[in-house]
Amino acid sequence: MAVLEILAGWFVLSLTGALAPGPLSAACVMQASKHGRLHGVLPMVGHAIVEVGIVAAIIVGVEVLEPNPATIDIILGVGGLVIAGFGLLALKDWRINSGQTSGGRSAQPTPSTVVQATLQGAAVSLLSPYFLIWWFTIGLLNVTLLVGQLQVGVGTIFIAGVLIYLTHVSTDFLFGAFLAVGSDKASKRITVGGINWVNVAIGLIQVALGLWFVMMALL
Repeated sequence: MAVLEILAGWFVLSLTGALAPGPLSAACVMQASKHGRLHGVLPMVGHAIVEVGIVAAIIVGVEVLEPNPATIDIILGVGGLVIAGFGLLALKDWRINSGQTSGGRSAQPTPSTVVQATLQGAAVSLLSPYFLIWWFTIGLLNVTLLVGQLQVGVGTIFIAGVLIYLTHVSTDFLFGAFLAVGSDKASKRITVGGINWVNVAIGLIQVALGLWFVMMALL
């Protein structure tokens, strides 16, 4: 099987993770509506940093143990609380104030907002139940198989790992850019009555999603 064919299949499979609605998508929308489209991609940067460690661990042969029910409940509960917390932060900025443009964005993004947006992406990734379950199942099995197949075509496990990683995160950045541009444009229009309705919607969705994860952990 040719290298390009293998990577094309992995690209399509990676889309099942990238296109899934969840806290990372919400983070991209929230950041874009507050600070513009470039900020909207930053959560994906944090997400990609987390995935460097995951892909590297799989490639070097670190065994990932299948989580038991108690561990899954902890992931759901803690992750749900963090996601709900980010939702409350979004709701805190529901009204456009004098420090924001007419589109609801902060006038001057700063280095601290860049760091905050990037860390938000890393945090919601590490604490997102869907993200962890995807890597425990689809990701772990397929990366292990792909590394073995790609070594035949590209010669070394390191190059194979880099190709797998870059192909995977490209789907995240493509979808993140789509969300950022769309949210940036929407935030300029959906500001009726001095309210940033994009932030309100994203905040409510994240709170609801977080509480749903917590309820799943408790049941």
